[in-house]
Amino acid sequence: MKKITLAFLLLGAFMAKAQEVQKDTIIQSLKESIDEHSMKFSGLDERLSTMDSDLAKLTKIKVSGYIQAQYDVYDTWGAAGHGISVASTTPPTLVTNSFFLRRARIKFAYEAAEGVKFVLQPDFSFDKVSLKDAYVVLNDRWTKTFSLFLGQFDRPNYELEYSSGSIETLERTRAAGILYPGEKELGAKLEANFETKYHLPLKLQLAVVNGNFNLGAIGNQLRDIDNNKDVIVRAVYSLKLPSSGLGIDFGGHGYLGSTQILSQTTPVTVFSDVNSVNFTPGVGDKLDKKWYGAEVQVYYDFLGGAALKGEYISGTISGTTNAVQNNSNFNFNRVRDFRSFYATFIKNIGVKNQFIARYDVWDPNRKISGNQVANAGDLKYSTWSISWQYFFDDNIKINFGYILPTNEKSSIAGVGTDFVNRDKKDNTFTIRLQAKF
Repeated sequence: MKKITLAFLLLGAFMAKAQEVQKDTIIQSLKESIDEHSMKFSGLDERLSTMDSDLAKLTKIKVSGYIQAQYDVYDTWGAAGHGISVASTTPPTLVTNSFFLRRARIKFAYEAAEGVKFVLQPDFSFDKVSLKDAYVVLNDRWTKTFSLFLGQFDRPNYELEYSSGSIETLERTRAAGILYPGEKELGAKLEANFETKYHLPLKLQLAVVNGNFNLGAIGNQLRDIDNNKDVIVRAVYSLKLPSSGLGIDFGGHGYLGSTQILSQTTPVTVFSDVNSVNFTPGVGDKLDKKWYGAEVQVYYDFLGGAALKGEYISGTISGTTNAVQNNSNFNFNRVRDFRSFYATFIKNIGVKNQFIARYDVWDPNRKISGNQVANAGDLKYSTWSISWQYFFDDNIKINFGYILPTNEKSSIAGVGTDFVNRDKKDNTFTIRLQAKF
């Protein structure tokens, strides 16, 4: 009996010990499992922390862009050599209509730190990709007044700084394309906006630029082609009269630059001055490229809103046919006193429609007119641009526009040209669809 009792006691002690060992094993296993999961959660926290950091960086990137696709109908003469033609065919095939991709742009803006921003905007054409904007902006953190731009940016001018995706007319004025080829420039620009800190609606701009953007071959635009820099200044003051529903912005700008003669040919190239007198400049001589302008934009809250915008520019422009620095829109060996102006009327029709009418004038040689003009490059142009815009939604709009250029007539502007006592038929009707994001 004693042996049986002892055996039961030993068996009970063994089972109790086994249960303790099993509990210890379960507890240890559970602990290891918890530690393992804790490590996984810790790793997940690290990944989430990295994702938060990456997401914070992504939120600093702003992406926008737009595409302008259109259908053009050209008003041209039926004779070969007039209008748009395909030169590879014999005789050249006259093209009177075409689908066309006007612009396809995407803009990246990244705010790396407070007061520091990078902007990059490429333009995608059918056959190439070009760079429109590429600059760094350093904003004043203390007074919130000054901004320094360095890189490739819009020249200080109202018409140029107004986005191509927002501009009401189909195209900018003829003067803008001649005076500011390519719209952009390489250099440095300082802006002062006194509205935020001092509640003074005044904006000042000063830019120092190479002065050869969109002149000559692309390879010659990467850097300056001479030691001269062009200076552009602009000032704008805004006047608001809320009780009258009226807002007026007015200002002025000046362009101070030159065209330097980089080389001469044999025989030497003869230029023409502002009085149409021939002269021969020497290598290193600088020809005037200076003008001044005044601008005004009036906004009136009348039956849905209306605006009237205008600008007047006058001065001296110079050009050369030198392939290194020629302006394709002013490709002449000459110096000219010019003047230009435009007036644009904009009227909202309801909330989805807008009517636009603009009249602009470009006179490349204001000293002569009519039959005194012996060269087609000195003829004055007056252009009407009529548009109707329909805003399908916040991102899509359709523009129906008609552009009617009228050139000055001269009987001695060149026999056989389009300008012998008649207006060249170069009107264009356009249906444009713009989508932006």
